[in-house]
Amino acid sequence: MKHLRRGLAAVASLAFTAALCAAGTSTAAAAPPTSRTTPQHHGTCTRTAPGSALQHQGAAWTCLRAEPAPAPASVRAGNPGADLCTNDSSDPVVSTRKAYCTRHLVLYELLDDKQAVIGHADVMVVAASSMASLSGARWSEDVSAYVTEMTPNVTGVTLSLSSTCSGQCTAGPPAWGGAPVLLHSGQGKDGGTLTYTSTVGKGFHSQIQPTYRVDGTILGAAPRTTHTEWLGPEVRCDDEIGNSPGCIVMGHLANVTFSKSVYHGAAVAYEWAQKNLSGKFGDADHPLERFVDPLDPDNRNRRATTCDRGPLRFVRGATGVPNDSCDEYPFASSYQGGNDGALCVDITPRQISGVWDVTGVTVNRGSPPNAPCIRAHVDNDDNKAAGGELGRAVQSDRILDSEWYQVIIVA
Repeated sequence: MKHLRRGLAAVASLAFTAALCAAGTSTAAAAPPTSRTTPQHHGTCTRTAPGSALQHQGAAWTCLRAEPAPAPASVRAGNPGADLCTNDSSDPVVSTRKAYCTRHLVLYELLDDKQAVIGHADVMVVAASSMASLSGARWSEDVSAYVTEMTPNVTGVTLSLSSTCSGQCTAGPPAWGGAPVLLHSGQGKDGGTLTYTSTVGKGFHSQIQPTYRVDGTILGAAPRTTHTEWLGPEVRCDDEIGNSPGCIVMGHLANVTFSKSVYHGAAVAYEWAQKNLSGKFGDADHPLERFVDPLDPDNRNRRATTCDRGPLRFVRGATGVPNDSCDEYPFASSYQGGNDGALCVDITPRQISGVWDVTGVTVNRGSPPNAPCIRAHVDNDDNKAAGGELGRAVQSDRILDSEWYQVIIVA
C-alpha cells in the first residue's frame, strides 16, 4: 500500500509539471514581481516600511542619490572657498590653488510599485574651504545644506554628512557632530564643519581626495536610511618646503606675482624679458620650473655663472644705477636659469616721470630675441626684495622641486 501511495504521488507530480509546460510556464515565472526588484538609476533604494504613512500614499520605495549641482545664487561667506561657490561653472568642484568649493544636490525620491517617481526633495550640500584654514597639513570645510525643492507629499528629510579621505590623510568627525539635520521645505542648515589632517612625512608629499557620504531619510520611512557618496577635490600635501607641512589644491599652476610699484626695476626687467625674448620665460604658456640644488641651496654658483664668471662679467654701476646689482632672469633658482652671462641681453630699467614701465628700459649689450636670459642693472635693495617675494611665493604656493610656476607682473 505504501508503494502505491508513492507511485500515485509521482504520477501527480509529473502531471503538474506537464501542465506547467503546456501553459508555457518556466522557472522564471516564479520570480518576484517588478515592485520587489530594486530600482535602477535612482541611487540607493530601500522598500517602504509596511504600514507606514508613505506606503499608504502609494510609495513602494524611498531612494537617495547625488549629482553635481549648479551654482547657488548665494552662499554664506566665511573663507576664500565660499567666494568660489557661486562661480558659474558646471564643475561640482570649483577651486584655486589655495581654496575650493564643492557643490552637490542630494536627491530624495519616492517611487511607486512601478518605480515611477511620485515625490521628491532636492537638498543642496555645499562645502567651502581655504587650504590655510588650519595650521600645517590640515584644513577645514564650512558646510551648509538647504532645501531647493520639496513636493507636498514629502513632509521633510533628514541628512547626516560625513567624509573620508584617501592617501596619507585622516578625516575628522561628521558635520554637525554627527546628528541628523532635519529639513523641511524652504529650510537650510549652516555651521557644519568637516576637517582633514595629512600624516605626510618629512621630505615627502601625498595626493589626497575627500569622499563625502550622506545618510538620509524621508520622513515617514523611518527607521530605514539610505546613503549616497561623491568625490571632492584632489589635494596635495607635502612636508618638503620650509619648516612645516602644508597643502594645495591640484590642477592649478603656481604663480609668483611682482608689483612694479613695489619691486621697481626688478619687476620691470622680468616683464621686459617676457615681452621681448622669444622664450617668453615665465608667462602662462612658458612657465618656469623650480630648481633645487641641495649642495647649493642659495644657487650662488648658478647666479655667479650668469653674473660674475666668463669673459663678459656684469659690470655693476656701468649704467649709472645707484646701489647697482646684477638681477638675472630667468631666476637662478629655475631650470631655465643659470645661463652663461655672455649669452644674456644686458638691460637697464629706469623710472620715467615717476612710473616704472618697460618703455623706460635701455638695452646695453646684446639684442637677439632668442637669447636665453637677461641681466638687469637693478638697485640692490629692489633685487633682494624681489628675491624675498619669490621665496615667500614658494612657501605659500607650495612650489616643489621641478614644479612649474608662472611669473605675473602687475602695476
